[in-house]
Parts: sequence; C-alpha cells; structure tokens
Amino acid sequence: MRKLLMLAVVAAMFVPALANAQINWYGQLDIMGSMERWQGSTNFADEYSYTDSRLFVGANFGLDENIEANVALMYMGSWGDNYLAGQQIDNSNDTGILSKTVLAEANIVFKNLFDNDRLTLKVGKFYYGEKGDAIFYVGLRDMSKWGYGYSDYSWNSAYNGGMDGAQLTYDDQEKLKVDLVYSKMANEDSDVNSSKINMIIVNGKYKVNDNISLKGYLYDSETTSWQVVGYGNRSDTIGIKPEVKFGALSASGEIAQQYYSDDSNMFDQKYDDAILTKLNASYQFDLTGMTLTPRVQYLRAGDDFWSDVSDANFGFMSSEYWWYWGLYDVESYNIGADLKKGKYCVSLDIFKNGDSNGGSYYWYEYDLVGKYKYTDAIEFYAGYAYAESEKGSNYWWESRTIMGVTWKFGNK
Repeated sequence: MRKLLMLAVVAAMFVPALANAQINWYGQLDIMGSMERWQGSTNFADEYSYTDSRLFVGANFGLDENIEANVALMYMGSWGDNYLAGQQIDNSNDTGILSKTVLAEANIVFKNLFDNDRLTLKVGKFYYGEKGDAIFYVGLRDMSKWGYGYSDYSWNSAYNGGMDGAQLTYDDQEKLKVDLVYSKMANEDSDVNSSKINMIIVNGKYKVNDNISLKGYLYDSETTSWQVVGYGNRSDTIGIKPEVKFGALSASGEIAQQYYSDDSNMFDQKYDDAILTKLNASYQFDLTGMTLTPRVQYLRAGDDFWSDVSDANFGFMSSEYWWYWGLYDVESYNIGADLKKGKYCVSLDIFKNGDSNGGSYYWYEYDLVGKYKYTDAIEFYAGYAYAESEKGSNYWWESRTIMGVTWKFGNK
C-alpha cells in the first residue's frame, strides 16, 4: 500500500508537466545466472544455483527553463534460492511485481540557481557517489559482484533505497567541483537503516592540471541505532584522494580517518584502528590491434573502520565469506590485467584478502572474466572464480561460475 501511495504522489507531482515536456528515457537491464560449489558438495543437489534480474527504468524531462525532473523505478528478483527451481527464497508474502519494485529516483533539479550558472540544486530522492568508491556509494551495483541472493538481503536495501534530501553543487566546469548534501538514508524494506539515518556530505574535487587532481570529503552521519558509515550514534569520516594520469599511467591514493561518538559529538576519536588506506595503479600498453592494461591495488581498512555502503572490490566472490556486509577489518592485495581487442575483453585477477589486524589466515581468490560488447549498449559476460584459504584446499575452498548480460539504454 505504501508503494502505491508513493507512486500516486510522484504521478501527481510530475504527470501534469509531462504534456509539454521532452522525455529522455534511460535505464539498465541486468540478468545473471550463477552456480556455487564448495568443499563438501559432491553432486549437483549440493550445489547452489540461482538467477537474478534487475530492471531500472527512468525518465528525465524539462519542467521549465533551467528546471528538470528525474523519476525512476527499479525491479529486482531472484529465483532458484535454496534449490527451489523457479521459486523465490520466500514467496509467502509476495504480492506480485510491486513487492519487488522500489522508487529509485524522484527529484527536481534547479539549474542556474541565484542566476549563477555554476550552482545546481537537486531535491528529492536520488543516488549519490561514483561506482567503485571505497567508502560511500548509493546506486546500482555491479551484479556480477553483488548478485548473491540480490533482492533478498537487507544489507542490499541500504543502497537500493537511495537518499532523500538535497544536493547543492558548485561546478565551474574547469577546475573545481563541490557537492554539499543533506539527506536521510530511508528505505521501508531495510533492516539496516530503518532508523532513518541523517547524513551531511561535503565532497570536492580540484583539478590541478590535465594530469593531477585532488579529491577531499567529509561524511557526517547520525542515528539512534545503527550506522551505514561508522559506529556509535554519530560518525565522521574525513579523507583525501590524489589522482594522477601521465600518458598510459594512471594512479591514485586515498587515506581516510573515521571518528565515532556515543554522545553525538563530532570528531570524537574512540577507536585506534579506524583508518582506511587505498592505493591503485595501472598502465596501458598499446599492442597491435589490442591493449593490455596491468593493474595493482592495495586496500586496508582497520578493524575499527566501517562502511555498509562501500563499493570496494575484493573479487566477485567476496560476498561468500567475510565482507558481504560492507567494508571493515580487511587487508586486500589485488594484481590483475585487462586484455581488450575490438568488442572483446578478458580480465584476470588474483586477490589476497585477510584481516587487517593480522588474522590467522588469508583467502586467495582467482577470477577469470570474459566480456563481449554486442553493441554499444549491450554487453554479455561470463566468469569463473575459485577461492581457498591459505591453509590449503583440504581446509576450505569454493567456486562460482557466472553468466549474464547488461543492457544500458538512454543518455543519462
């Protein structure tokens, strides 16, 4: 009933303006099948297979001069859970397609605010962040890494639900861009953030020159029960991220400090090991008719560092053992390479993931993924991953095989 009411409110707000508006449709369709195996599974009945689907459809249209709106819906579904072929893991309360559909976006954008073409204000429900952000990203995830029972886990709802609030952006289109965000993380289906977390975000990027840029950010969140970023009733994360690009070489570094308080104080350092360190580097070789890009990554988040909405990459099996709930207490090494030729790409990755506090053992993961860009909008992919603990395959191992397609349409 609440979803129907939400849709009715959105329609009442935007439909009258559609009569004279030019609509630009955009969206994404994802379908992925996967099969899991692990130590002890000796036949097909012991294997875990499923299919996930996701459809995101949005519309962008002008309401008036310098005023535009965005409305988007997202459907998610999973089949084959718990070996029930063609059934969802729990369909006892399933009311059809609406039970798996959420309002992803519903916002109005005011450009040229105060007659200043550098200022833009967005108000309503929206996503925020860039895919791959280590600490905070609320938006569509890569299904091949987060497909495990995709629509049935409450921790997925934290970023599927979006943000309700306002975003003020200053962008001089040359060197400086700064976002100031005040928002609530609200989702009626989420156990993670049902307490309506309040967040303030200051996120800036300064382009020093064509080769060097510098990012800086502050995330302040406050709640009465649970955090998606940090611990305590109040959490603050402050960080800096330089990025460089010289020809074929790209590199970045990032360091962030978190502060927690049970008394709602800002910058109250309660824990010692609440620091994030992240380093990335890649180099692109232009070969005959193809490109080869080796890359390396190191990431360490202390055992007092926490984020449920991290989009950090530990391989596409990471949800299988430790860090499916987000980012904390992890030290990860990654060596990989991408080989591209025309519409084809093959990627190989090796991960060593373990405790940041010097735990007793590491997990090693080996990923091999192939992609075929059928058109500019449609991409097919298939992959295989194998993981085992450093104590050897006689202790514990598991594997995942995936196959899927992504179709991105529209111009947003």
